Amino acid sequence: MRFIGILFLLGFLVSGIFAQSGAVLEGQVLNSATPERNARVRLVSLVRAGNQFETITDDNGNFSFRNIANEKYRIYAGVNAPELGMLTVWVDEQIIDLESDQSKTITLQVQMAYTQIKETVNVSADTNQPFSEVSKTVSIIDADEVTNRNEITLTDTLRTIPGFRVQQLGGFGRLASIKTRGLRNQDTAILIDGIRFRDPAAINGDASPFLSDFSTANIGRVEVLRGSGSSVYGTNAIGGVIDFQTPTPQKEFNGSFLSEYGGLGMTRFRGDVGSGTADGKLGFTTGFSKTRFTRGIDGDDDADNLNLQGRVDYNPSVNTNISGRLYFSDAFVRLNGNPDTFGTVPSGQIIDANKGVNFIVDQNDPDNFQRSDFFSGQLALTQIFNPKAVFSASYQGLKTKRDNENGVLGAGFQPFGGPQFSTFDGQIHTLNTKVNLTPVRNNLLTIGYEYEFEKYGNDGFDSNPGSDFFARVNQSSNTIFAQNLLGLFNDKLQLAGGFRVQFFNLDDPAFSVNNAPYENLTLDNPPNAYTFDGAASYYFAKTGTKIRGHIGNGYRVPSAYERFGTFYSSFSQDFTAIGNPYLEPERSIAFDTGIEQGFMKNRVRLTATYFYTKLTNTIGYGNVVPAIDTTPRPFGGYENTKGGIARGTELSGQFKATDSTDIFASYTFTNSDQRRPQVGGSGIIQSLGIPENQFTLVATQRIGKRIFVNFDYVASSSYLAPIFSNTTFSTILYRFDGSNRGDFSGRYNFVTLREKYNFNIFGTVQNIFDNEYFENGFRTEGVTGRIGLGLNF
Repeated sequence: MRFIGILFLLGFLVSGIFAQSGAVLEGQVLNSATPERNARVRLVSLVRAGNQFETITDDNGNFSFRNIANEKYRIYAGVNAPELGMLTVWVDEQIIDLESDQSKTITLQVQMAYTQIKETVNVSADTNQPFSEVSKTVSIIDADEVTNRNEITLTDTLRTIPGFRVQQLGGFGRLASIKTRGLRNQDTAILIDGIRFRDPAAINGDASPFLSDFSTANIGRVEVLRGSGSSVYGTNAIGGVIDFQTPTPQKEFNGSFLSEYGGLGMTRFRGDVGSGTADGKLGFTTGFSKTRFTRGIDGDDDADNLNLQGRVDYNPSVNTNISGRLYFSDAFVRLNGNPDTFGTVPSGQIIDANKGVNFIVDQNDPDNFQRSDFFSGQLALTQIFNPKAVFSASYQGLKTKRDNENGVLGAGFQPFGGPQFSTFDGQIHTLNTKVNLTPVRNNLLTIGYEYEFEKYGNDGFDSNPGSDFFARVNQSSNTIFAQNLLGLFNDKLQLAGGFRVQFFNLDDPAFSVNNAPYENLTLDNPPNAYTFDGAASYYFAKTGTKIRGHIGNGYRVPSAYERFGTFYSSFSQDFTAIGNPYLEPERSIAFDTGIEQGFMKNRVRLTATYFYTKLTNTIGYGNVVPAIDTTPRPFGGYENTKGGIARGTELSGQFKATDSTDIFASYTFTNSDQRRPQVGGSGIIQSLGIPENQFTLVATQRIGKRIFVNFDYVASSSYLAPIFSNTTFSTILYRFDGSNRGDFSGRYNFVTLREKYNFNIFGTVQNIFDNEYFENGFRTEGVTGRIGLGLNF
């Protein structure tokens, strides 16, 4: 029997060897009847487990497998997906029977995969979705647009987004804010590669303290969602979401360097380098930027910023991607004092702002500094089990730190006796896992879990004895979320729905001083946050019309400062509480509806959107508030309030006048009101800092093959803003004229060494009309220019 078994085994091996000598399978991979270059083709035996082959098509889309066994196979065709770290997405699938045929020729299609990979958007659903099928309001800014506009910071790139109100108080490096659709700074969530970025030590626990520190050092693209996004992205996504995406590695060695010099003492150096192996298994990209203004707007506004970014992608197999990413920022800025009232200004009225007549702009403060840095490190895994099941997991460790120093010099209220120092430290650790299931081609179900742990720290001291202190607070949460995307009627009808449940755990705070505020409190965990989201769109193919609607609720977790904020009072020589440990999360309900219409084969595309957001429960600061158990709050504090309403219309148009001319224009009308005046006693419910009307324009023109020019323009109507009077210790409402700013950029490319190296000379003129306007009383730069030299390879 053993002898018979050996003969059987030898016979099997011999027959296998001879069987592999005959069969030939050839074919071509097509995309819309055009050969798809460098597509992947995989051949898997249905007879013998583990017997599989793989090849890459040539430049004409052709492939072949020779000397394979005469048996049944399953064959796959797919292309690399950059958004999955160059993983292959297998799309076309066929069964091939070579049991009786010695050779066969077939054709495979990758049209669907190619379209999705080239035109996908992530921010609308936390998964890649064809842009044409997105049922929410989404804008995309790619790296080419950032280059054409010669933008330096993330906030620069966002100024022309419909519905966005972007401010920077005093120039480069100063406090920047983004108000989406008439809402507040803290109502827009910031992401780095799909993971939330926020400062847990900020007053509102949002990203505002670091918005001005995001540079365009190494940017892949920026995706912007306008409308509620909390069911997908959690806290702070009440009004919108901004996802800053790093570029994916490419196979070829590539990079760029530039140096730039300009007015206000500006110098800038930026560079990036990337490469990858020929088989696509390993790749990296890294970038840096160093920007400095030695003079700034008032001649003594020194500010500098260093950004470092890096990313490594490793694909041990065609179905597995491991990615590591980091983002580091280190910034310094010399701060000015706040604007002040001037002369006799009546309270309880709206004053038309007139510089030097009824208000004073921000004044130089020679001993007021801020140093800030953050580090974000990410590790992500994506595993494709099969074309219908994809698992992904990610971890982000985020650390933020801000050091403030303010001395006795400067105008207005200054520290007594000596300088004051304060440090704000924050950490957030986020673990996210999810599974994407595709039971049928037009249905994508996502189920996931997220854990988040955050730490808040505040240290302060000055020259007064006994005034040194520290505060520490920890909070964690567990989240379950799900989302379903469904396409019907050949994907003309798109339906999206999701929900998110977040459970919080709040630790007791720790303070360094005796008789500290909030002692002996019995704290319950914050209430759970429940959010939902629903969207639908329908595309009329004959007319090129898409109608869409989106509804969802949002929330924001109270920050540690809002819960346990304190400050040292020089008057009472003691620590005073302003926080409220019993705050409930902020909540909102929002919807928007819109229509998109294409003309002239989509060379012209017009969009109209109506939006409405109601803040049902918010957190505000009250001047007269009750004590917290036995802890008094004599100088006011935080409490839950009833919020407000913001509604309006966004109109935009994209025009491709010629193959070398691109124009984008938008108009936004916003009507935003508060249920309770933001300035007590004023009786004014109109939201502060929000103009009713705003117009934006971005026009790019290519002249020949070497010259690019770009003009972007933002104009807004007047708005209301508060100024605190250091004379009367009251807040006065001013009406400021809106912006009227246009920036012009140009670039000339000249190519050497067989077009391998691309040198370019570029320049920008900012505020080309030299319009003087103020952001909440802070000065803005007049007409300034900068010029630079770059190299791309």
